[in-house]
Amino acid sequence: MARIARGDQEAFEALYRSYERALGQFLFRMCYDKSTAEDALQEVFMRVWRAAPRWRGESKVSTFLFQVAKNAGLDAREKTLRERARLGGSGGAGEDDESRAAAPERADESAGPVRTLVGKELRAVVRRAVEALPEDQRAVVELAQTEGFTYREIAEILQVPVGTVKSRMAAAAESLRWKLERHVRE
Repeated sequence: MARIARGDQEAFEALYRSYERALGQFLFRMCYDKSTAEDALQEVFMRVWRAAPRWRGESKVSTFLFQVAKNAGLDAREKTLRERARLGGSGGAGEDDESRAAAPERADESAGPVRTLVGKELRAVVRRAVEALPEDQRAVVELAQTEGFTYREIAEILQVPVGTVKSRMAAAAESLRWKLERHVRE
């Protein structure tokens, strides 16, 4: 970040290459629209470039980047919703099936076809259950489970107390447990 603050484009490009995929996936899960997520990703790195001279290094670079991404993702999603409302479009973030289909799915190629199908179905059920969580709970789950951040880091990213992160995670876990148990019974 110090090199970027001095205008070092090679350092900036290295940072971009290191975090492009993880931030892009995080933004996609926020927006559920590939185009919106891509725009938000570009905005993240523009904000990072502009903010680099003011960065004090009080947190890890990854924590800082995901905090910027969270804010850019929320801004992008709100902008998309306003545009859809203005144009009279139906639906909102999270309802674009074509974009949703672009989400990465990993199939275990060593597994047999039945096992692969069951695995895909289970991932889809879990994904829908996580998507249905309230935004504050979904953010905590995704940052912890998908990105691997600690509760302290999540608190920094979301700018909330650690206790709030813990209570959101507990509420999300209970909601997911209930939804997944209901799915198994059906």
